[in-house]
Amino acid sequence: MRGYKIIFLVLAMNLFSSCNKSETAHEILQMTIASIDAIETIYYKQEMARTNPQSFNDTIFRFREMYFARLLCDSIVGVKGHWYMYVNDKINVIFEDIYDGNRLIRKNNKDSVARIYDLSKYPDFKTYHFWSHNTLYGIQYEFKHMLYQCDSYSLSRLNDTVILEKPCYQVSVKLEGKTTLPGFFTSLEDSEGIVSETIYAIDKKTYYPIRMKGVSYTTDHPEQNMFIDQKYYDIDFNPKIDEVEYFETSNQSLKGFEIREIRPK
Repeated sequence: MRGYKIIFLVLAMNLFSSCNKSETAHEILQMTIASIDAIETIYYKQEMARTNPQSFNDTIFRFREMYFARLLCDSIVGVKGHWYMYVNDKINVIFEDIYDGNRLIRKNNKDSVARIYDLSKYPDFKTYHFWSHNTLYGIQYEFKHMLYQCDSYSLSRLNDTVILEKPCYQVSVKLEGKTTLPGFFTSLEDSEGIVSETIYAIDKKTYYPIRMKGVSYTTDHPEQNMFIDQKYYDIDFNPKIDEVEYFETSNQSLKGFEIREIRPK
């Protein structure tokens, strides 16, 4: 009897595995889009390694913390946000970005300079993606763009994997002969010889991306590739966030900083 139970368990696991693998790359991205719709606030940590744009032989390492709150009426980045970037000791914050939907404050804690982007005063900022951080709604927007532009993007499901002890789907997104920038107002431009591939690891439980690895190169010089590898962890969905503490952008909150107002180009 025990043997039959073991055989039944193995068959059930195999059946579950085969059913799981039936989900296509398109369906996994659609589920991620839907899961992000249920997120009102989020906190997470991010570790990143990437090619130094100034030198292909150098790698840049970054550690960040993010607090985001949903902004449905905002067509720029979709969130209020507070972004911390640390030096390598993961203790001292050297840069902060604070965005409340109307103003973006970029604080340099090393030289005590705060740069202000006032969207109410200068609405031209709203005509382009002025804030480059890849927020959760930025990811959602990009996934929607990929699904709408299936003729340009090559989407495929890779073997499942485990990242940070979490079972994950893997989806590959490949783009050839075109370039694009992440974020809102995404557009594709012809760029002969350019190849880029991004692999997303998506948590099977939450359908939320927890790793993104990308590489780009030219067909003439594939050895001169640029890469980026980002991991997201300690994720807390829908936490209570004190808006005064994390999303305050008034000049009064910048005591001790030299304030510089930035105007659209």
